[in-house]
Amino acid sequence: MISCIVRSILNIMRVSSFFAGIGGFDLGFERAGMHVVFQCEIDPFCQQILKRHWRHVPLHDDITTLVPAAIPASELWCAGWPCQDLSTANTDRKGLTGERSGLFFTFMELVKEVQPKWLVMENVPGLLSAEQGTAFETVIDTLEENGYLGGWVSCNATDAGLPHNRDRVFFIASFRSERAYHFFTDSSELFRDNSAREPREEKVRPDFRQSTFGNTPLVVQRRGGFGYTLAKSICPTLRAQTSGHQGGHSDRPILCGEKLDVDRVGNANGVSSRLDGRRGRLLGNAVVPAISEWIGKRILEIEKIYI
Repeated sequence: MISCIVRSILNIMRVSSFFAGIGGFDLGFERAGMHVVFQCEIDPFCQQILKRHWRHVPLHDDITTLVPAAIPASELWCAGWPCQDLSTANTDRKGLTGERSGLFFTFMELVKEVQPKWLVMENVPGLLSAEQGTAFETVIDTLEENGYLGGWVSCNATDAGLPHNRDRVFFIASFRSERAYHFFTDSSELFRDNSAREPREEKVRPDFRQSTFGNTPLVVQRRGGFGYTLAKSICPTLRAQTSGHQGGHSDRPILCGEKLDVDRVGNANGVSSRLDGRRGRLLGNAVVPAISEWIGKRILEIEKIYI
């Protein structure tokens, strides 16, 4: 009995969260059954939120001063790195050569040194078209050069049942292992659901699994990886991407295409009446916990295959 308990403890997946924001990745992964052991975030207001909810988790402020030895042992690293230079909302975006979004390379230097088992990363759809499509290629190439295999998936907050649009691109990759490929190829098996999918029109709000993988999403292929997207228009060749993708985000979450009405949203969705532009911006930047929970649960299911 004791040995089973010890084994269960040892099998808990540990998470290090970079560019943690207000903890969207962190909250979702913990709901999935993982354990956050480290966070890195430079924004002082975000730090207050993280310290309130993860008071015993080490928090580093600036990734440019972070050394690998300061990061606790962890099997999964997540990172929603800055999007300012990638978002189509920025008319003068510099892509990965920009000071903010270029922190992707700083993160990857740490990855190269430590080589965590799993990487889960997030950014705006503008990444697909930045630098004439080569920014996305650079991300994929950098992952491959450092031994990470996997793919990417486009997810929207509406897919998780939230009443606003927040489309994001997620990368799921595993180090020198085909683990991450199971994430994209074994969806029905992992959900233990082999029933026929219902047409999307029959539900006002489809569940997340159905919305993401149902109704034949478009598959985009490239050497060494592939991805799914729910975007209405996309070029099948990554190197030929155009700016037709809808990237960026508002300073406030826009609900159902309407102007943010705090009182109405508070009554309907439990949003605090204290929500203001600053808090709204942080929510708009945050990873949707329901999406990271879904990713986390799937990763844990995949890990069971390798036990």
